[in-house]
Amino acid sequence: MPPERLSALDASFLAVESPSAHMHVGWAATFAPPADGPRPDFDALFAHIAGRLGRAPRFRQRIAPDALGLNAPLWIDAEDFDPADHIHRSAAEDLAQLADAVLSEPLPRDRPLWEFWIADRLADGSIGLVGKAHHCMVDGLAAVELGTLLLDAAPGTARASRSGCWRATRWRSRARR
Repeated sequence: MPPERLSALDASFLAVESPSAHMHVGWAATFAPPADGPRPDFDALFAHIAGRLGRAPRFRQRIAPDALGLNAPLWIDAEDFDPADHIHRSAAEDLAQLADAVLSEPLPRDRPLWEFWIADRLADGSIGLVGKAHHCMVDGLAAVELGTLLLDAAPGTARASRSGCWRATRWRSRARR
């Protein structure tokens, strides 16, 4: 994707973030393992999520400052994007504790501004997912779109992945911009 400038509102979410006021939004969910068929482990869940990121360009982009600092930052493709930097395994057995730990930490600004944590064996037998994304990249509608990207409407209705088709657009250096 070509670089796109953040809106004034989205740039303000970056500007007001502080060590005590993280500007990410988060969610936690539990899923019952399938009654028939194998229980998905972390590797299968990782592959599922990573395989769908080809349809979510913003989740493969990072923030780049304006060349002179006079305008809002830009969204640029992260040339070194690796889903493993964003999709993590957790050995937690309690979803609330996992959510507390994950949501208490700010997102690093040197890569795309989101993370998922998967606890594939919660104490009650369910699978837990905790996610967070910076508010500059998602709002309520974008969070719903993310849900439809990751989840299928019914079992067995998985859509084909296009993640292998994505290639990062090389961006100009800060001096050239």
